[in-house]
Amino acid sequence: MSTKDRVNILMVDDQPAKLLSYEAILGELDENLVKATSGREALEYLLKMDVAVVLMDVSMPEIDGFELASMIRQHPRFHRTAIIFVSAVHLTDLDRLKGYERGAVDYISVPVIPELLRAKVSVFAELHRKAQQLWKLNRELEQRVTDRTQELEHKAEALELLNSQLNRKNEQLDAILQTAPDI
Repeated sequence: MSTKDRVNILMVDDQPAKLLSYEAILGELDENLVKATSGREALEYLLKMDVAVVLMDVSMPEIDGFELASMIRQHPRFHRTAIIFVSAVHLTDLDRLKGYERGAVDYISVPVIPELLRAKVSVFAELHRKAQQLWKLNRELEQRVTDRTQELEHKAEALELLNSQLNRKNEQLDAILQTAPDI
């Protein structure tokens, strides 16, 4: 994986205008921006693709942001997916705590400061990219260890065979020496 493989950023909001503004703000990050207008649509996208960051509105009809975050965290594949809540409503500390308990890693208040949003999403996207690189390197190392272990096992078997043959030859020599007149 190169240092700048594009990652997926899922933006979830029931208001298309907000999704467009997030897209405009995050466009310069050069990542794959995916828009969902509901919690259900977001879940469908999550089942189809690997997502580095979920940027979601707290207040949505049907499934609100808290419920969606809980659903996302229930799936083992998304335990480490960064969830950033966006809220136009002033949240209390209890609301924030509720969000963190359900898997949020950060909150952004409306009006969104573009530089702040870009910086936060960029950091989580890069963390995801690095985690993917580490996962890939770990798989490669595990394969190398497996290959090397098999190679050593084959060499050990060959060494045992040679050792067995050598023991037979030594036994034959001992038998010859015992039956031969004094040499």
